[in-house]
Amino acid sequence: MSDEIVHSVVELSVNPNHSTAFVSFTRPENGGIDISVDKIMNALNENYISYGILEDDIEEAVEQKRYDENICVAKWDPPVDGVDGSIKFFYKIDANLAPVENEHGIVDYKNLGVVRNITAGTPIAAITLPTEGTPGMDITGKVVPQKKGVAVTVNVGKGTSLINDGKEIIAAVDGNLVYKNGAFNVDETLVIDGDVDVSSGNIDFIGSVTVKGSVFEGFRVTSKRNININGTVSGAEVIADGDISIKIGAINSNIESKGNIKLGFCENCKIHAVGNIESASFVGGEVFAEQKILATGKGVMMGGKYTALDGIEASVIGSEKYVKTEITLGNNAVLNKERAELEKQIESMEDKADQLGKILVTLAELAKKAKLPPEREQLKTEALRNRLKLQSEVKKCKARISEIDEQLKLMQNLSVGCKRMFYPGVTLRINNCILQVNAATNHARATVDGGEIVFRPL
Repeated sequence: MSDEIVHSVVELSVNPNHSTAFVSFTRPENGGIDISVDKIMNALNENYISYGILEDDIEEAVEQKRYDENICVAKWDPPVDGVDGSIKFFYKIDANLAPVENEHGIVDYKNLGVVRNITAGTPIAAITLPTEGTPGMDITGKVVPQKKGVAVTVNVGKGTSLINDGKEIIAAVDGNLVYKNGAFNVDETLVIDGDVDVSSGNIDFIGSVTVKGSVFEGFRVTSKRNININGTVSGAEVIADGDISIKIGAINSNIESKGNIKLGFCENCKIHAVGNIESASFVGGEVFAEQKILATGKGVMMGGKYTALDGIEASVIGSEKYVKTEITLGNNAVLNKERAELEKQIESMEDKADQLGKILVTLAELAKKAKLPPEREQLKTEALRNRLKLQSEVKKCKARISEIDEQLKLMQNLSVGCKRMFYPGVTLRINNCILQVNAATNHARATVDGGEIVFRPL
């Protein structure tokens, strides 16, 4: 057995990227010098290790004399890499045509999801910006650079805007949301390249609609703006807040516009426009214009009911076969309808007021005999309040009826112009005056004179 004195020896190992350092120390023998904190610190210093030194761990290892163990004595601060940017779309990129199911589980086979209506200001996507991250430092005190996050590619399409410091894409206009050319776009005009039928389903759009083909039976086109149809409308419904143009014409359809309506021809349709209604021919149906009805070109108005508040111009009204044709001019139709509705409202309100009056009489009789309990006092108060309210509403309605009656007495300077022929079978109403056309009358304008409808030459 050797009596050689052996001192404790420190061995240091360093990770190649200088992220950690480990030491081990041997057991001293035969009175050799034991391990110490200074020995380990000297070893670290000799190897240029100056950062992240775990002094508490070193002192503990020396105190516990943990010979022949690998002990971590220094650790780096690793860099924190930045996070790449990302984008979250609130709408599907692919708009698959399929029947839409409502919240009750009912499938609408005429709604194929062709249109994705979106209003200005609606969020389309949320964008997360990349982060820088933070650099680290190795155990030699050298800065370790981090990997910075990469921004996501953001394409801003037509009709959209990038806002909120580049963190959000929104719709800039009202329209149809579509994904094309690598970005969401909002088209203010919806173009249907073909027909509105089973291939497209119904169209309900917030913007203007252009149909290059026709609208077929049982289908509907609605728009918050204008509708332009290059073909025909047959057995369908077309409704717009703006103008409607049907290049060829319409048959057996319902057409409503808050603007003007223009058709190639019109046959057995129900049409209402806040503005003018214009067509080369009107055959049958029910046509109402809050401004004028204009039969241009051939200018035929034959069969059906036609009402205009400002005027009517045509070439032929009625037919040689004496087809029943009703022409109403002026606001009497509108005012009479309003008057009738007001009378119904008055009747209903007066009935309710009478019932409340009976309740009040009954409660008054009871009050003479004994003090009414709180709930009956409450009933009395509410009955009195509601009765007074109804009486006030009745008074307003009667005042409006008086206004309408005065308006109905006024004769407006209105006329129906007919370039070629008025035929028998035509009934003319201009305000309060009515005339049955019993003889063919050509090149004439019907107007009111002396309290009756007369024809004057054009």
